Order: sequence, then C-alpha cells, then structure tokens
Amino acid sequence: MSWTLGLVAIVLVQLAALCMIPLGLPGTWLQVLAAGIVTWSMDRPLWGFVIVLALAVAAEIAETLSGQWGARRFGGSRRAAWGALIGGFAGLFVGTPLPVVGSLVMSFVGTFAGALAGEMVERGRLAPELRVGVGAMIGRALGIGMKLGTAFVIAVLSFGSFFGWFSRGGSS
Repeated sequence: MSWTLGLVAIVLVQLAALCMIPLGLPGTWLQVLAAGIVTWSMDRPLWGFVIVLALAVAAEIAETLSGQWGARRFGGSRRAAWGALIGGFAGLFVGTPLPVVGSLVMSFVGTFAGALAGEMVERGRLAPELRVGVGAMIGRALGIGMKLGTAFVIAVLSFGSFFGWFSRGGSS
C-alpha cells in the first residue's frame, strides 16, 4: 500500500469513527483497530497501540457509568443509578431500527426512564422524581462528550503513529 493511500485510509477511518461515537456506535473500537493495523503494518512501537487501547477502555467505562453518576449526583438512589445504566443500554438496542439517530435518542430516553423507574421502586410510590431522570440524562451527555474528547486524542495519536512521531528515529 502506498504512503498516500495509507494516509487517506487513516483519515477516513478516523473521521468515520468520530461520527459513529455520538450515534452510540463503536467508533473507539474502530480507532483501536486502525491503530493496530498501523502499528503492525508500519512496524511502529507497540506502546503507542497500548496507550490507544487503554484510552478506548477508559472512554467506554466513563460513558457506561456516566448515567449512573448523573442520577446519583441529582439525588437519586442506587436503584435509580442502576436503572439509568440498564435503561441506557436498553434504549441503544430499541433505537437501533431507527436510522442514524435512533440509538442516540433512545439511549437518552432509556437512561431517563430507567432512572425514574429505579427511583420510583426505591421510594415505593408512583410519583416520579424528574430531577433524577434529568440528572441521568445530563450524566449520559457528559459521558458521550468525554468519550468523544478521548476519541479526538486517539485520532491524534493514530496520526502520530502513522507519521512515526513516536518512533525512536523520528519521522519516517
């Protein structure tokens, strides 16, 4: 593969991955795959790939736990936090048939509904505590933002690996 074709491929993969993340798709794992291919095919140091992998895992954990954090931060119980987590995952799957934004919208709806349901079960009454659901949605939004920020760092590291910025010999 020529150098120019490789550069075009890495740019397109990184752009696609960055567009996938807000939609609830596995963009960071596409970035990890691309970084692995660059590391292997261009004989780059393995530590760069390990850093990208660690960042992707950290971003996934942050995104997963963010709805729970938001529910708890806004006064929700432990059940509301778990409801936000489960509802967010359920929403991702329920929204999948709707093209483009279905998973994203339904993950927020699921996070909100799950937090409300968990809080209603905890309190033993049907009166919803909307503040807890809103907190869970805010947490989810912050989690997606953190994941997207981490994905930008991964993209920069991938470009750096491609250009040999992290190799001992400098640029290749």
